[in-house]
Amino acid sequence: MNKKIFNILFICALSLFLVSAVSAADEAQANKTVASYDGTVYQIIPEFTNDNIQFMFDNALDGDTFEFTDKKYEDISLVVDKKLNIVSKVNSTIYTSDQVSDRARSLGITDTFGFYFTPKSSGSVLSGMNIIASNSDYGIIIDSSDNTTIENNIVTYGGNAILVKDVCGVTVSNNSISNSKINGIQLKDVESSLIANNKVSYTGRSGIETSDIYYCNITNNTFHHNKFNGISLLDISKGNVIKYNVAHDNPNGIYIDSTSTDDVINANTFTYNRRITDYELGAFESGNGLLFGEDFKTSREGNPSRLEVKYNVLAHNEGYQAKNNPELPVFKLGDNWFDSTDDENTFVCPMLLAGIMKLDTISVKNGIGLQMYDTKGEPVKEFGTFDTTVNVNGNQYTARFVNGKATIDANLDSDKEYEVEVMIGGQPVKYTYKPAAGQKDNNHDSQTSAITDGESGMSGDIEIPVNSNSSGEAKGDGNLQNGTSNSAHFANSNSSAVYGRNASGNYQDSSENGESDLTNGNINAGDSSSGEVSEEGKAYEIVPKSKISKEITDTSGVVVICIIALMAMVIYGYWRKLDFD
Repeated sequence: MNKKIFNILFICALSLFLVSAVSAADEAQANKTVASYDGTVYQIIPEFTNDNIQFMFDNALDGDTFEFTDKKYEDISLVVDKKLNIVSKVNSTIYTSDQVSDRARSLGITDTFGFYFTPKSSGSVLSGMNIIASNSDYGIIIDSSDNTTIENNIVTYGGNAILVKDVCGVTVSNNSISNSKINGIQLKDVESSLIANNKVSYTGRSGIETSDIYYCNITNNTFHHNKFNGISLLDISKGNVIKYNVAHDNPNGIYIDSTSTDDVINANTFTYNRRITDYELGAFESGNGLLFGEDFKTSREGNPSRLEVKYNVLAHNEGYQAKNNPELPVFKLGDNWFDSTDDENTFVCPMLLAGIMKLDTISVKNGIGLQMYDTKGEPVKEFGTFDTTVNVNGNQYTARFVNGKATIDANLDSDKEYEVEVMIGGQPVKYTYKPAAGQKDNNHDSQTSAITDGESGMSGDIEIPVNSNSSGEAKGDGNLQNGTSNSAHFANSNSSAVYGRNASGNYQDSSENGESDLTNGNINAGDSSSGEVSEEGKAYEIVPKSKISKEITDTSGVVVICIIALMAMVIYGYWRKLDFD
């Protein structure tokens, strides 16, 4: 009998050991999950004061994570002086302080702010915050903090919402910024940084203002209803890629007043920018899609480092689609779309020459295909985005161009020809069109005539999504003729004046080319990209960062129950065996 009890106790002990092993493994996995940022995770509870949090920051180790867990924190002004991950999973609202903290004062900082990243904080992350900077000069300051990431935040009010200065490798992405008194994002002496997928609106000056930036990517941002410009480039601008941005309802979409070298401004959408009477540069310098300032300089004609401006949508702006400063020589843009079939009436100022892109149809199966072409007749694959109206077979459709192409599923019969009307420049333009019988191809259909009446195909206040997965390769020679039509461009500001000739043929050089490589808007800028704009057309590549915690499936309870059940059956069987014996 004693042997029987001993064996049963041994089986129970074995069961407890297995259960403990499962629990220990589960705890180890949990600990590993919390510390996936390679450091200790601290939770910031609402009872902590700003001084409490600052003390924790100052005594943390590089790589530690601070998670704000409550919905609201007040009087916040934190100096980040080491590599930290500052995050919130609940979109914590941070009300900034109107006082300079003792910690900031000890570093000689005189501005008020929500978060200040010092040179020792390189590699830090700030994510998931709703920063209300009504009481401070700045929402966020990144000062010489290389490789720091500011992402997925909301920043409202403040002087400048986000100031980035004297840094390299910073990422500012997926933030929503509004109602700052000065600029939404301000870059000063910044190199090799990414500003992407931000929405900036209703600021007191520009959506983004740059001064001395080098090899940065400003891509896929939306700037609207700002009081100065959507984008302002000042002082020195070198090697920057500005692509796939949308700027509407600003005084100017983009203002270029910098010494520009090796810059690329391609495939943006600058539309519906408005003229205002109290504009800082004067009322007649507002309402433009693109405006060159009096200090604009770039390399002379023929130099590959000359500013490149092409494949942009410049349309429906209240002033000019593109305007040069009257003090500068004539400058030639690349090929752009001005929403016009008439080369004589594109509303580009007489001090600019431009290649006029063309729209044509391509046959697609069961539907309607539209394609943009450059002045060489080559289909454009890297292009801004816009909407237009298409009428066919008694039905009206909205066609959205992405990367130079729009496709409409209209359920058309491939055995029939159709009269298709596409709204261009406020006028319906008629095409004879036949759908493809098989897969999509690039067959051109003929434009037959232009009709005199119709409605505009673009709406003024629209958030336009953009796509950056396109090729940036330079196009080869083509044979599509650009031609003209009888459809005139819509009149800006209710004026019927013709503001300049912009044919895409030969240009006559009327400026004086000096010996210097830098000239003020030298004529014959040409299409300076004779090669690839960027490798495989990619303006940038974002490497996903590790999350705070990995989601795990908790199966330990099931395992424990199974072990207990199995041991119970073993004990029961053993007990019965002894009874039979």
